[in-house]
Amino acid sequence: MKRSQTRQPTAPHTRTPEQRDERRALIYSASAHLLIFLLMLFGFLENAPKSPNPVQIELWANGTTPTAAAPEPQPTPTVTPPPKPQPAPQPTPQPEPQPKVAPPPPPPPAVAPPKPEPKPTIDPEIALEKARKEREKQEQEQAEQLAAQKAQAKQKADAEKAAKLAAEKAAAEQKAKEEAKKEAEKAAAEKAAEKAAAAKAAAEKAAAAKAAAEKKAAEQKAEQKAEEQAAKEAAEKAAQKAAADKKAKEAAAAKAAAEKAANAKRDAIRAAMRGAALGAAGISGGTADRNQQGGGGGDGGYAALVRQCVEPKVVYPIPPRNGPNPTVQYRATLDPNKHSVTTVEIRQSSGIPGFDRAVEAGIKACTPFPKPPSGKYPTSIEGNYQMYPQ
Repeated sequence: MKRSQTRQPTAPHTRTPEQRDERRALIYSASAHLLIFLLMLFGFLENAPKSPNPVQIELWANGTTPTAAAPEPQPTPTVTPPPKPQPAPQPTPQPEPQPKVAPPPPPPPAVAPPKPEPKPTIDPEIALEKARKEREKQEQEQAEQLAAQKAQAKQKADAEKAAKLAAEKAAAEQKAKEEAKKEAEKAAAEKAAEKAAAAKAAAEKAAAAKAAAEKKAAEQKAEQKAEEQAAKEAAEKAAQKAAADKKAKEAAAAKAAAEKAANAKRDAIRAAMRGAALGAAGISGGTADRNQQGGGGGDGGYAALVRQCVEPKVVYPIPPRNGPNPTVQYRATLDPNKHSVTTVEIRQSSGIPGFDRAVEAGIKACTPFPKPPSGKYPTSIEGNYQMYPQ
């Protein structure tokens, strides 16, 4: 229920509802009294004689009955006698008899008009008493009416007050109900929003997880494909390199074999010439003695010791043998005091630079260097290192 509220200007002294009701009742009372006074005045003026007629006074004589005027004689009504019937005419045989016509009814007797009653003589005291009683009666009726109006006004004010309180109570209850409804709707909306947000977050998380899984699978697939491609390319390159290495090894082996044969032939010639010269001079130090000191082919035991020291330190992937045995001819300068190698000179390559460098590093790392069978370290030693042990 909506109540129209009109903002009144703020007065210096605001009256309470009780004061306003009392003021309204006072106004009603004054108005009712004024109305009663006007009604009494109007009644008095209405009942007063219109013209100043002389007052009639009755005088009473001694006796039991007053002398009254003789009543006026009543006029006698005039009665009209009915007309005498006419004698019937003698019938004649010639015309047919005519039907008799009924005579007209006699006129009603004339009624004399009633005699007007004489007007009673009004006693002024009786009239005043009657007016007073009428006035008192009117005052009483007006007082009762005013009391009824007051009671009705009070009842109406009480009813309005009760209705106002009921309306305010209903408005407050309605407002509380609407606020509760709004709160419930707000809570439901917040709960729905939270649920929607949770569902959205779960969906986004699931979508992100799915995207991550798909991305990871794609990356793994791409990586696997790249690895397969790289392995394929590496295999192709390895095959090409193996073929090239094989070809190079075969060429190097052929070259090394030719050089070895030439060197062997040359060394044999030199040894023969030197042996012949030394034999003629009676000096030791032929080919066998040189080979023994250098760890060469003459002393297989010392050569095996040198290989046992050098081989673990040669870092090179040895492929399966296919063709001649690559051999590195070297000359190592030794430090007799430290029993270590100071420098290594590759005198003849194996044809594989990587293998040559690995053999050179292995000889340098061989510390202490194996002691020769003579018991003394020479300043240098020459020898051969083959890829595949014999």
